[in-house]
Amino acid sequence: MQLSSDLFYQAVHYLEHHPESIRVKKLIFCICQKTWQNDLNVLNRLSMESLVKELITQQETLEQLTLSLYRLVKTLNRPKVYAGVAKAIVEQLGPIYRELHRETEVIEVPTNPKETQVSDSSVLIEQAVRNLSNHPETARIHKLIYAITKNSWENDLNRIKNYGLNNLIMETLEIYPDYNALKQAFIQLVNNINKKNLYLAIAKVILNQMGGLYDNLQQEDMLSSDSSNSYSTQIISINSSDNYQNMQPSPASAFETSVIDITSEQMVTELKQVQATPAPSPAKPKYDIFEIRLEIMQYTNPLRAKILLFSLLFHPWDRSGQDWSTLRSYTLDDLLEQILQSGRSITEIEGKLYNMAKSLNDPDSHLQTASTVVEAIKPFV
Repeated sequence: MQLSSDLFYQAVHYLEHHPESIRVKKLIFCICQKTWQNDLNVLNRLSMESLVKELITQQETLEQLTLSLYRLVKTLNRPKVYAGVAKAIVEQLGPIYRELHRETEVIEVPTNPKETQVSDSSVLIEQAVRNLSNHPETARIHKLIYAITKNSWENDLNRIKNYGLNNLIMETLEIYPDYNALKQAFIQLVNNINKKNLYLAIAKVILNQMGGLYDNLQQEDMLSSDSSNSYSTQIISINSSDNYQNMQPSPASAFETSVIDITSEQMVTELKQVQATPAPSPAKPKYDIFEIRLEIMQYTNPLRAKILLFSLLFHPWDRSGQDWSTLRSYTLDDLLEQILQSGRSITEIEGKLYNMAKSLNDPDSHLQTASTVVEAIKPFV
């Protein structure tokens, strides 16, 4: 693969000095290594040049790169933020891919379009497994997923872990190929369990993580359906001069237009839709306090939510008269507003809320409340 040195180093320089260069590295690293990396020491040791070169080597077309980024972004906690980063990557690498294919007379579509989908699916499952394994309520998460797949409740966590969370999730996808069917199964299961509110919040955590997997399966089905009659030996001809000039997008719109419309047009459009709403600024996140409060009150006791948020913002709750007096001076909206404007990461908020919940009377109820609060504010932190 012969890279144009000018285009390549222009792209590397731009991405290296991008305000979100660390997130750029995280996305590229994950696409290439099939694993998510948060360690800044590891990321800083990797040069942007080597990462971009490996990315272009692995992702042979702009369409393949766009599809891989789209699927990865949908699994992350902040998809709107990362969609903007993905857009920057594709915009910068688009001219390189177009230059690489400029003199190509024919393009042979792979006989098996699912070849690149297998690795994409494995990355999504790995990401979901990692997020669920690192969740403070991972033990109960294991129990719920085991129960939904085995149709029986198991309290022996070691026995559950012998199956492996990865295997349990894959089995869940086989048993419940439809997301809504899985959602209904969780609702029925939780209705027959003690501590319904706690497990309802945990089920919501699982469903949020698995939503991206179902989106991926749906896209694969659509790709398979669209290509079933045309992928056996399809050759697409291109006039390397006239057509290229007509099809070449300007740098500003490179991400929104597919040079070769084979199967990625829909994916490009959908990724565009993911980031169509500008990512909220950390200083002024866009949210509706009323909607957040309504979601919290729907799933848990608002007084418990106020106590946990008070403990996080001020000091651990000690049930003194002064604490009650101070708490009454704040509405739930006030406390939510303060935490959303505090600039704290969702990881910090989640960890501290769970620690606070475990230290209070009736920890199970407070853990359920903590989980509900985290899920309600996570999109805006």
